[in-house]
Amino acid sequence: MTTVLVADDDPGVRFALARLLAAEGDLEVIEAAGCEAALELMASEKPDVVVTEAVMPSMTAIDYIKALRRSCPRAGIVALSAGGMHQSPEFATGLASTAGADEVLRKPARNDSLLTAVHKLLRRT
Repeated sequence: MTTVLVADDDPGVRFALARLLAAEGDLEVIEAAGCEAALELMASEKPDVVVTEAVMPSMTAIDYIKALRRSCPRAGIVALSAGGMHQSPEFATGLASTAGADEVLRKPARNDSLLTAVHKLLRRT
């Protein structure tokens, strides 16, 4: 079965993303509440795709996305962001793209856009 890791420090957003992806039926969805948990699951579970908030409290977006990429180079990465306290959404998604995210979407992302991005990355693995 194909595995998708959903990582977001906001429990409501994480829940909504996980349920949306699980409804696809052919995806096993695992969840992480932050950068450290996401990196641990990357190392142990080797997901096919990661859907993650790019801006989380404990790491910069660039360091986090690069760490995800090093942890599991073959995984596709969909980075989402509404920005942060000191940065615009465009700046945050630009950082994620520069750091190596395969797909970058501004929050709130449309469900169809998110699903299209995930399935696009699954086809390449």
